[in-house]
Amino acid sequence: MEKDGQLTFEDDPLFVKQSKTHKLLEQGLFDKAIELFENIAKENPNYPGIMDGIKATKFWASRKNKLKKYNTSYDRGKLLLKEWKDFEKYMSKNNIKHGRTTVAIQKYIFNDIIESFSKAYNEGIAPDTDILIQIGDCFKKLGNYEKAIDIYEYARTFNPEDPFLLAKLADCYFSIDEASKAKVLFREAFFIDPGQIELSHLDSPFIHMLYKKTHELISREELVIFWLPVIAELHNAFNVKREPKKGELEKIRKEIDQLEEEYRNNRKKREYLEPRLLNYYFWLIDTLKILGGSKKEIENALQRINEINSEVFAKYLE
Repeated sequence: MEKDGQLTFEDDPLFVKQSKTHKLLEQGLFDKAIELFENIAKENPNYPGIMDGIKATKFWASRKNKLKKYNTSYDRGKLLLKEWKDFEKYMSKNNIKHGRTTVAIQKYIFNDIIESFSKAYNEGIAPDTDILIQIGDCFKKLGNYEKAIDIYEYARTFNPEDPFLLAKLADCYFSIDEASKAKVLFREAFFIDPGQIELSHLDSPFIHMLYKKTHELISREELVIFWLPVIAELHNAFNVKREPKKGELEKIRKEIDQLEEEYRNNRKKREYLEPRLLNYYFWLIDTLKILGGSKKEIENALQRINEINSEVFAKYLE
């Protein structure tokens, strides 16, 4: 058919055939998809995406029988996750582009993983929250952010201080344009423990921009993640702050005392402890301000920030 006098993809019989292969892949019918791919290749071996499609589909066709020997849903889900990671390496090694074919395969594989893990969870096979988080990860990778949020929020009720879980949740909220919730969660995650957050699993341009900005100031790669919340505070990036939890002020004070002792006595770890300690003082000041706490304690915290890092102190007061 024509649209505004122009031929569309639907006029191309090979495109129509290729679209049928994608439907087959979404159903996990890899052998049939290979037949159709190879049929297209006979007509035009240079047709866009065909050779990548054949290689990608053959990878999964060779592994489908391997899944049959796993009796439990949990084992099947774990194996599929492992195979997907192997597939990503295979794609990189063989220069396979992530396009319509791999998206169709991913849809089938991740829906299978979700189904397997959901069944395992309902059967009570996995007693911890790891399985819930893995289900959420699959929905997130499929772009179903609302469903991922539902799963992550449920997992969060069991483990409210998992920094990586909070960061993933924040990532999803950014993807559905709920920036305020995302910033609160990112701030929380990086306060609890930046070292547990894997940025390669996060998609938000916001957090990657912050990482880049931090890296421009902190040259050592391994330190950047620890300085990120400090730089975020100085640039007012985490500008949405929640109400303090019950007993949180006292907990922050105790954590600061422990960090201060470690900072004094462990010079080897000082470069990692410095940004953590600064961030804790930022949280102490914010918490005191929200609760209407002691002005003297705020002044002491500011003085200590200046003693730890005068440049950070000067920027903080701007």
